[in-house]
Amino acid sequence: MKTLLNVILTFVLVSPLMAEDLSNNTDISITKAWSQEPAGWTYPMAISVPDGPTPNGGWPVCILLHGFGSSGQGFVGQFRQLLDCHVLVGPTGYQNSWNICTEPSEAPDVEMVGDLISELQTYDNINQNRIQILGVSNGSALANSVLIENDNQGLTSVVSVVSQISEFQFHDGSFHSPSGATNENEPYCGYDSTESIIPGRRYLAISNVNDFIPYYGGPSSVGVDFIPAQWSIFFVAITQGYQGEPIIGDGVLLEGDTFEYVYLNGDVVHLRGFAGHGMNSIQEAYVRDFLNGCEVIVDCYGDLTGDQVIDVEDILALIAAWNTPDENADLDEDGLVDADDLLELLALFGSACAGIAQ
Repeated sequence: MKTLLNVILTFVLVSPLMAEDLSNNTDISITKAWSQEPAGWTYPMAISVPDGPTPNGGWPVCILLHGFGSSGQGFVGQFRQLLDCHVLVGPTGYQNSWNICTEPSEAPDVEMVGDLISELQTYDNINQNRIQILGVSNGSALANSVLIENDNQGLTSVVSVVSQISEFQFHDGSFHSPSGATNENEPYCGYDSTESIIPGRRYLAISNVNDFIPYYGGPSSVGVDFIPAQWSIFFVAITQGYQGEPIIGDGVLLEGDTFEYVYLNGDVVHLRGFAGHGMNSIQEAYVRDFLNGCEVIVDCYGDLTGDQVIDVEDILALIAAWNTPDENADLDEDGLVDADDLLELLALFGSACAGIAQ
């Protein structure tokens, strides 16, 4: 028995005890300092994890970037039903805005989103290769900047709603980022550093012809000049390997007044609609399909606690059932929870339910 306890203690001590699951109550604290907040300012962070068992490979995450004057908390509530199989994380920007150029905030928001992606990838129940971003309006502009500037391979999809690429972000034939602080008095607001969007990104851009953001490009009421929406999506498609001609004109009618422009077998897509500064039901359904759902694994051999991973808690549950006929812990089904069951559990230790045969 002493030898058995030593084996158990060895596994407990070398297990990744510092790893944890992301939950609604997790405190994600990202603090940045800049000219407006030299002592530092912490971004409020809303988190919503779906109920039920963790899906195969971990939950996909959608980082929601709110529009001007809104908040992360409100945005999470708005998209909870549409993206029901995603962990939703909604940061709130400084003065409820995101720093692109003319906004009240001058915060390093692209840097914050990069830090947020990296932190989310550390949690046990998160699929670190399925981090996605959805931004609307001012949040869409930030989503575009993250698409352009961030090189984390785990960021796989970006959805930009009612704000196509601006002339700050794309000019002189290249994508750009600001090399320092944004400055309205500088050419292109200081976006003077050439960028290359990394390959392997999926991108959906939704714009409407009756929006105050000019669909066909040019100056806007928000003080930003925009690239025409159909050229904006073409320039992104080129970065992902597209070598053909731009799709200009009516596109393919989906339904009603919503048209589709598809590049690279659906990895880069533009939707043109007539929904003002928002989305219609066809566009919303397209977002849901584009970001995809997840397959829930209900049964998991050796997962005594039902948390979709074989870990210390399962070992403790087995020990609690020691020398009993507990059907849940009797893995070899010989009528008694004993050393054979423990050894079988230890062989599975550290595995997620995906890939474990039932």
